[in-house]
Amino acid sequence: MDTPAKVLVADDDDDFRGMICDYLTEEGYTVIEASDGLQAFDKTLNERPDVLLLDVMMPGRGGYDVCRDLKIAERQDHKCIVVMLTAKASLQDKLAGFMSGASRYICKPCQLSEISECIETALTQRSITERSIDD
Repeated sequence: MDTPAKVLVADDDDDFRGMICDYLTEEGYTVIEASDGLQAFDKTLNERPDVLLLDVMMPGRGGYDVCRDLKIAERQDHKCIVVMLTAKASLQDKLAGFMSGASRYICKPCQLSEISECIETALTQRSITERSIDD
């Protein structure tokens, strides 16, 4: 039996973060929470989630900075998939997210199913890439 994917939800809005965490838990994921950018950075390095859902505008450290610094700090044997989940929806915001190292970008508001579908697609893509490298 496969172990469930571990998802870190980093958002300073307690209600939104709680709703996302509850939904992902019901979907079978192991869920971790962070309420600011500093926690998101530390928990990603220490807890090694498969996916980080990362808000852009957070106290302590913004999402773009967290993402960029994680991509520098992560060990070669563990690469977390970063999904920006934010209300910042301009093309410039999206480009900034991708330039910081995010794999995906979801704009709020969104359907909960969009989040889980994005996670599953990203995990499947990583699995295919890893299998290709191993072969």
